[in-house]
Amino acid sequence: MPLLRVKTLFPLVAILSIGFFFWIVDRYDRAALSNLKKPIEQLQNTASAAVSSPNTNTNNNNNININNQKPAIQQLPTQSFGTCEFDPASAPPLAFSEWLQRKNFTRSYIRPHHVSGQTEFRTLEEIKSPVLPPFHSLERGLVSSENQGGLPCPPVIDVDVAIDHDVEETSKMLFGLATTVDRLERLLPSLLYSFGDSKAGVLVLVPESDDDLTKQEAYFRSRGLDVTLEASPLEFTARYFGLVEAFTVHIQSKRPQTTWVSFIDDDTFFPSVASVAAHLKELDATQKYYIGALSEASWQVDTWGHMAFGGAGVFVSKPLLEDLMANYDECQSWGEQPGDQKLGQCIERFGHSSLTTWPSLYQMDLTGAPDGVFESGRRIDTLHHWSSWYTKDVVKMSAVAAAAGKRSVLRRWIFDQQTSIDTTTGQSVRTFWVLTNGYSIVKYTLASNAPENAINFDECEKTWEEDISGYIQSLGPLRPKEQEGVTKERWLLSDAVAVGDNIHQLYSREEDESHSLIELVWLGPKSSGGAGVSNPPEAH
Repeated sequence: MPLLRVKTLFPLVAILSIGFFFWIVDRYDRAALSNLKKPIEQLQNTASAAVSSPNTNTNNNNNININNQKPAIQQLPTQSFGTCEFDPASAPPLAFSEWLQRKNFTRSYIRPHHVSGQTEFRTLEEIKSPVLPPFHSLERGLVSSENQGGLPCPPVIDVDVAIDHDVEETSKMLFGLATTVDRLERLLPSLLYSFGDSKAGVLVLVPESDDDLTKQEAYFRSRGLDVTLEASPLEFTARYFGLVEAFTVHIQSKRPQTTWVSFIDDDTFFPSVASVAAHLKELDATQKYYIGALSEASWQVDTWGHMAFGGAGVFVSKPLLEDLMANYDECQSWGEQPGDQKLGQCIERFGHSSLTTWPSLYQMDLTGAPDGVFESGRRIDTLHHWSSWYTKDVVKMSAVAAAAGKRSVLRRWIFDQQTSIDTTTGQSVRTFWVLTNGYSIVKYTLASNAPENAINFDECEKTWEEDISGYIQSLGPLRPKEQEGVTKERWLLSDAVAVGDNIHQLYSREEDESHSLIELVWLGPKSSGGAGVSNPPEAH
């Protein structure tokens, strides 16, 4: 009998062949891997090569012992993009869902420069140099479409922005709200933007529960919010007015420097708390002040009365707070009613102070598209209802502050004004663009029959759903959404991304036949000489 049968031989040969194949593959992979350097290692090796071969000096009197001297660090050459200051082919920082879509794309860079905080700007400033290059078609994956050539050099536009107000004055402010820990966590990004870089205190009354309040407070503080959480047995509406007592105790025990307290809602947003503090500084805080705003909607005022509506923010000076505390028990006993209404009635009866209205505080009692208010160019110190009555990401809107400062948010610029001939009609057509920083870019096209002053940008465009008659007194003068001879194309902010100290704003527009994207890159101070967020010494 043979030692190996034929039936046994074939399986053994197959097994040995397979084993030999995987051994060869493994040897190949190891050899390849040993030659593959990690990107960081490559950078280190490149840097080492740049400094390890200094020029040899042949002068015997200047012999250098390189073994006893640290190599001189040589500056790597600056990147060059031909005649472009920035690489026109660099990819915008897009979410993957946006990366997948075919789009029409254009980009511009903006370099902000700080000027004195006392500088007065028009509500619509003009940029005279060209801003937006023509749109360029990009395929899936940001690949340039065929037969288009490369992207043009993106323009770099210089604009002036006022320096931010000094945050030191905010140390005299104490904000209070009644909410839940869950809502506080959900709204944390907006609260961090509003208060995180200020010196103001934030006091929050939450319902009693078995939760570890100390641990919850530590969670918010570890993320940058100077907040104090206090449990309250009161119902929500009573808890709002309960801030009177909580403010008083907190000032006495922890913040004796406080001169102003502010009653707010958890979705009250401040584009710049320091700007509000600068406004309050103009007043005599030793006098009794009750500051706020009526609702923009006349029907809300008719229902609840002539009072400061809480979502817009209510500011009370310390002497008036003392009057409220002296009559706290009686006012609190008035029963269930909205907290801001009870506050107003208590002030009217015992504080003997009339309401000082600030038009820059916005209750935002409107639904639908609030574009007209955001694009109005008017001063906005507070915004409300941005996550309920309407939906706007106010944190993304304000991201540009990281490169240009908070006083650049919602600033308006008009640019790329030109007149052309409509090839179909032979008539002249005027076009121009308006940037509302952090909110939108709108292209206006005026037909030949439209008057020169067809659009009055001092008027607020009525874009929301409610009847116009209820808003004329508060937001007027108003202009209609649709105007004869005027065509509007609106790109709304869809994302804002920080890359280094630059802020990349992405404005998008959806149409049946196309999807288009405009990228504005606001240049920060370290990489590109922008303004940044630090206050120069002359800040006011």
